[in-house]
Amino acid sequence: MSQEIDFTELTQRVKDALAGAANATGATMLPTETAEEIIGIVYERNFMRSLFPAMPMNRRKMNIPKLSGSVDFHQQTLGMTEAGTAASESRHATAEITLELKTMIANIPIGNYLVAYGVEGLMAVLRDDIASRLAFNEASLLLNGDTTTTTNFADNISGAYDAAANPLGVSASANDYKLLFDGLRKSASATPVDAAGALSLAHIRTAIAALGVYADNRDDLALIVPRAVEVALLGITELQTVDKYGPSATILNGEIGKIYGVRVFGTGALPTNLDANGVVPAAHNGTKGLAILTHIRSPLIGNPTVAERRFSIGFHDEPTKDRFVLIPKQDLAFGVRYTEAIVLIRDITV
Repeated sequence: MSQEIDFTELTQRVKDALAGAANATGATMLPTETAEEIIGIVYERNFMRSLFPAMPMNRRKMNIPKLSGSVDFHQQTLGMTEAGTAASESRHATAEITLELKTMIANIPIGNYLVAYGVEGLMAVLRDDIASRLAFNEASLLLNGDTTTTTNFADNISGAYDAAANPLGVSASANDYKLLFDGLRKSASATPVDAAGALSLAHIRTAIAALGVYADNRDDLALIVPRAVEVALLGITELQTVDKYGPSATILNGEIGKIYGVRVFGTGALPTNLDANGVVPAAHNGTKGLAILTHIRSPLIGNPTVAERRFSIGFHDEPTKDRFVLIPKQDLAFGVRYTEAIVLIRDITV
């Protein structure tokens, strides 16, 4: 006689496993997928998590200092009695940016029938889908975030959402996550480089020059390009591909190589429906892309020290709909200390 399956118990096992319960929980029925595993996948797939500095935050807002002016050095003039002339006093000029933790949250209904009939494969599907979407959203926020809401989002660099013409635009009805912070594109204040064609080595050299003192150490620079431009760069002989780095090199996900000592990353989060100014046009008919050259120590990611706010999955039962709802959420902060350490290469033909 077959043993009757307790679907309520199966559902609870799915919840326990997703929330990170003990390894023995449901071990005979499903693999133990935990919130820590999901966030680990996110960190791996979003290269900026490892590329940019991180700030642990034990409160919602923190003021982070930055230098706005440096000290001066002077000539030391010695007299016959070795009583030198005193140098004029100079002090560091300081300013600050504010990091504020904000929440990204999702609402994912799961039918109980999926648990009942597909529990063996359900966990891996849920884990990979949540992790992949969160990694993409994080990358898109850090690159494309813009808090501008005027003119029904037409003034936002991503433009207003349109299902057909601009699916990556900002949607008011969805409380769009790209409105949380100003990302690298919006924050850049260095003189932009206009490619007016395919991205070339000359454009990259001009962008490096535009960074001024921030380009002194090429190891501190990163060039971030959309996928279509990544493919074109792979055909440039001056690109040192990652397979030639050497055994001691640390290679991040998305890294394709180096040009002039600058690490190059390709991402699907950068749009290619922009106009010559690097924004989505009002008519949603842009055909251009852009690249971002940044000093990697200027952007700053804030992470909560409270584990539950770092990433967690909540649950809400809806028995009248024969389902439960997954509620993954994550707190994140982002800011740019030196906006002049970011330069955009715009009007790239893709």
